[in-house]
Amino acid sequence: MQHEIIRFGAVEDIAASNSKGLFHYPAHWHDEAEFTLALKDGCVLRIGEEEYTLMQGDILLVWPREMHETVSIPEDGTLFIQFSASLLESNRDLAVAIRMLFPLHHLQQARYPDLTARLAQDMRDMMQIYQSDDFLRESRCKLLIYQMLMRLAEYGHEAKIRQFEAPGFSQAAFERMRQACAYIDAHHTDNLRQSEVAAAVGMSTWYFSRLFRQYIQSSFPEYLCRVRVHTARHLLTASDLTITECAYQAGFQSTTVFNKAFLALTGTSPREYRRGHVNAYAENSGS
Repeated sequence: MQHEIIRFGAVEDIAASNSKGLFHYPAHWHDEAEFTLALKDGCVLRIGEEEYTLMQGDILLVWPREMHETVSIPEDGTLFIQFSASLLESNRDLAVAIRMLFPLHHLQQARYPDLTARLAQDMRDMMQIYQSDDFLRESRCKLLIYQMLMRLAEYGHEAKIRQFEAPGFSQAAFERMRQACAYIDAHHTDNLRQSEVAAAVGMSTWYFSRLFRQYIQSSFPEYLCRVRVHTARHLLTASDLTITECAYQAGFQSTTVFNKAFLALTGTSPREYRRGHVNAYAENSGS
């Protein structure tokens, strides 16, 4: 497993590039998100164990810290942008909305023509600005990142509503579950209980539990655990806290529970995860 350290240039927190001469890049991960636009048919990439063949106009979404690999692409076959996870995670409403899209990777142009066309144009616009000498290019590039994330968030919101538009669906209930997710994100480092979240959105614990599973497709404990592990991964790679301190600061009340949850969600132990990051950083920095 290789951890890539992305060194941003003149535009802080953002990198944009065409794949000139790049045909293969081995399995790796990084703390940044990476969006790839296929400019030609036959771009083959892998995220985790899943392989994707992109046709012209398709877009592949790699979320922060996901293992991925460029298997093969034609010369000048892709345009890709990378951006700091902080641009996503520092904005709570976007972070909550996008969290529901983390399982989504391959946006096929044939299936999502409007969404992919808009995202592709955003990426082309960003490349043009990124390569310019515009004195406001960092701000313009970041605005385009947020525009893309907003497009994805709006798509996810609408898709969820369409998914549940059936007898018994309630727009009001869906919005309350979204508010619950925002409350969890804001308070997940506390000793948070389901009853507290239910009260925050004006529901009984039993009814909240039922609706949360229905609309979020996850139980409250499962969702809370994922959010806490996400925070712990950041602490493990961006701080000198001990593993135990990372666990407690992320909201876990037991290191045993933390270790078990971390392994289940990432496929590696917290110690191995941190060791891989430290070793990769040392190799990339030449120390």
